[in-house]
Amino acid sequence: MTHRHPLRPLFGDVDPMEVVYYGNYLRFFERGRCELMRAAGGSYRQLADEEGLHLPVTEAHLRYRQPARYDDPLWVETSVAWLKKASLRFDYRILREDHGVENTLVTGYTVHACVDKNGRIRPLPAWVPNLLKTYLQSR
Repeated sequence: MTHRHPLRPLFGDVDPMEVVYYGNYLRFFERGRCELMRAAGGSYRQLADEEGLHLPVTEAHLRYRQPARYDDPLWVETSVAWLKKASLRFDYRILREDHGVENTLVTGYTVHACVDKNGRIRPLPAWVPNLLKTYLQSR
């Protein structure tokens, strides 16, 4: 199952040609995973405030297929590719609907480690996999 969140690129997200700057897709991915966590019933804030844990990105991959432009109505579609003891991977698609047809603009993934405030690897709290299992891709 995937989670979908709408977004529209702001003027500050685009270059002088009004095309979304490539690095901003990572921000769109972040919005997608934060909204997935929220939709599942948790949040990054809960992880940090209650558990003292963080999920820094340890790997990122993006594949650009078509450009998005200023004020395009987009969707960021997010799912969980896998969960391990102390890491997880989110997969993403940035979509735009053109005349009733969904076009994939960007695909990618991010891998995250679970760490404490000192940067030491820690196991994911049990509630995180329990929340995210709804969005776990069946492979």
